[in-house]
Amino acid sequence: MYPETRPGNDLVSSTVSAGTARLLVCDDSASMRALLKSILQPHYEVHLTATAEEALADAPRFAPDVILSDLLLPGMSGSELCRAIRTLPAMNGVPFVLVTTFGGPDARADGLEAGADDYLVKPIRPRELLARVASLVRLRRVLVALEERSHELERANLALRDTRDQLVRAEKLAAVGSLAAGLAHEINNPLAYIKAGSIQLLGFVDELHRMAESALSAGLEAGEVQALCGRIRETYAEASDVAQALSDGSRRLERLASDLRVVSTPASGAQELVEPSDTIDAAWTVLRSRYTALPRFEVQAEPGPPIQSSHALLTQAILPVLERAVVMAGAEGSIAVHLDQIPGGVEIRVRDSGPGIPPEVIPRIFDPFFTARPATSAGGLGLSVAYGIAHGLGGDITVSSPAGEGATFRMRLPRIPGGFVPAMKGGR
Repeated sequence: MYPETRPGNDLVSSTVSAGTARLLVCDDSASMRALLKSILQPHYEVHLTATAEEALADAPRFAPDVILSDLLLPGMSGSELCRAIRTLPAMNGVPFVLVTTFGGPDARADGLEAGADDYLVKPIRPRELLARVASLVRLRRVLVALEERSHELERANLALRDTRDQLVRAEKLAAVGSLAAGLAHEINNPLAYIKAGSIQLLGFVDELHRMAESALSAGLEAGEVQALCGRIRETYAEASDVAQALSDGSRRLERLASDLRVVSTPASGAQELVEPSDTIDAAWTVLRSRYTALPRFEVQAEPGPPIQSSHALLTQAILPVLERAVVMAGAEGSIAVHLDQIPGGVEIRVRDSGPGIPPEVIPRIFDPFFTARPATSAGGLGLSVAYGIAHGLGGDITVSSPAGEGATFRMRLPRIPGGFVPAMKGGR
């Protein structure tokens, strides 16, 4: 307990944020302690100490908002007390006022150098003392409020960081789920063809074997031979259709495996001089073999030097972009491709006349197997492959789709590996 304080107060917890402020006074003169108490007690909760050692011991428990100390004290001086107080974490930021009969510049400088916030010269003028203390109390309250606000912001920042991490984990889980669902859909279709076709093919082979054995073991009339030949031709035709379906399914699985490798670890490929316009022509040639009816196709290429890249990979990156444009534009639509020379590289823009891409779909357009079509349709890996290759070649690819203007994909590639490609807006 502290004998020279008002009774009934909690002397452990600080009241700086609300209620009466606390003042710790240290002076070896009993008359001066009484004077300071008479001036301060009506306005503040005051705790009096006679030595610096006593003040240093009581300060952490009393938790003052302001400390007043005489400069000349027995044993430890007021300046030394100030330095010692500044080393206590619990006293961080508590204003310290030195009171002395010496008002010279050297004494004032010594006090301020010790860490004091203010300096009062005896004899004490009550009005000045109260004004100085009130100013320091207000400053202390502001500093404490700022510190509390800083802690609140820090806690909010931690909460936001945790929320962000949870969202990232949830997004990763959603991406994995979408990837797994799409992968299962893409694999199940050709596997179903292969499984059913294999059973049918085995049945056709057995039937052909029986017909051949029957023909070899018995003499057949001319009419029977002709009928048997007809049956063999029919069975052979059916077996050929099944074999073709098996071949198509295996090629689809092979292509899926190849696309997955590109998405997971996009390689830069062999570096060679590549004419980007040649890769556009090569990709369009592939699409002409896949589709019987194509949209109107127009290419505008700005002349420029070749780039150091991979012809095969660049063609593979452009192909899914053009194929999507073909599907979206339809046979009655149009596709416009622009090849522009830009600082440090080239830009390939593919614009279709299709219905465009909804704004909520654009952020996920390059995700593996993502599709905005019904759940029975799989999105495939095409645009993911384009994204992986573009970045593997040191470039980027984005998409924009203003309302009513179709979709425009922009692929930017450096002229040399590691060359600067300006950042693009929109898309991913």
